Amino acid sequence: MATEKPVGIGFVGCGNIAGPYAKSVLTHKDRLKIVGAADVDPARAEAFAKEHGGRAFGSYEEMLDCDEVEIVVNLTIHLAHAEVTRQALDAGKHVHSEKPLATKRKDAVGLVSLVKKRGLLLGCSPFVILGEAQQTLWKAVRDGMIGRPLEAMAEMMHGRIESWHPNPGPFYGEGAGPMLDVGCYPLNVLTSILGPVESVRGAAATRIPERTIASGPKAGEAFRVITPDHVNGLLQFACGAGGRLGASFTVAKTVHTGVEIHGTAGALRLESPTSFNSPVQFCPIGSKEWQPVPYVADPFKGIEWSRGLLDMADAIRTGRRPRCTGEQAAHILDICLSILDAAEKGKEVKVASTFASPEPVYT
Repeated sequence: MATEKPVGIGFVGCGNIAGPYAKSVLTHKDRLKIVGAADVDPARAEAFAKEHGGRAFGSYEEMLDCDEVEIVVNLTIHLAHAEVTRQALDAGKHVHSEKPLATKRKDAVGLVSLVKKRGLLLGCSPFVILGEAQQTLWKAVRDGMIGRPLEAMAEMMHGRIESWHPNPGPFYGEGAGPMLDVGCYPLNVLTSILGPVESVRGAAATRIPERTIASGPKAGEAFRVITPDHVNGLLQFACGAGGRLGASFTVAKTVHTGVEIHGTAGALRLESPTSFNSPVQFCPIGSKEWQPVPYVADPFKGIEWSRGLLDMADAIRTGRRPRCTGEQAAHILDICLSILDAAEKGKEVKVASTFASPEPVYT
């Protein structure tokens, strides 16, 4: 990476996920620099700066006025993502947003249009396709290990958020739910490898309509579930392959985990769509045994939270296109919302959006 200096990072939103992001950024001081953070609660920004370095900005607007900030990392709540990102783009900043990019299609489309108009870069989680295990799966498909892809299957049975999160309500509210919040992880992997989805079918239900918070200052408080907490989708990819995706805040433990891609010559399995050191296995047609597939590179253990930021920083310095774009994130949002629409309507729904596939890290 050709850097004259580390790329300056400004965090907006200092909640649960800000710490893992910041700690990861600090392991790459030659490439990334924490300039500071802003939060609607000034005390949280102060605590962030004290622990991770940089300034505690008095407001988001103050952070956007800082010339040192090149990338705004949007870690606000789901419903605020689109507006917070729009403000940053209008201020001339590149943006990496937590998922989802937005909660409405029109807002996601507007951001993709705005970033092109401004000549800026817009990245978004999930960025798990950048992991070594996920790149290994992708290369095996490209190399023809399974022949022509026919069918993909993925499960994100994420369990009950209220059992560990101190403020779980928003995960069960408008613009969230399991498909948007965790179904997006395997969708990042599958759309990167197989390309865009052109139509979906869906089934969705609220299995546990009232939940009780188990930890933190709100422990013992009950709340209502607003969006379906268990969702299944059928996918039709433009490449001709089919797919099945399940996402749940009800089911926690299952033997059916990860991602599988089946083809004319065999099947590939990724044990976890999120962990960068997830085992990757291959089973040829005619065999009942899964064989390990060697990683394309030594894998990071778990998730390297700064991986998407590192890719964007390199894109800024070299002038290339980032690999986890807002365009792809908008398509993933469209898929998730279309699955929910299909479940409500009881019929197939066409996915209107598309995106340009990313370049692999390892060829």
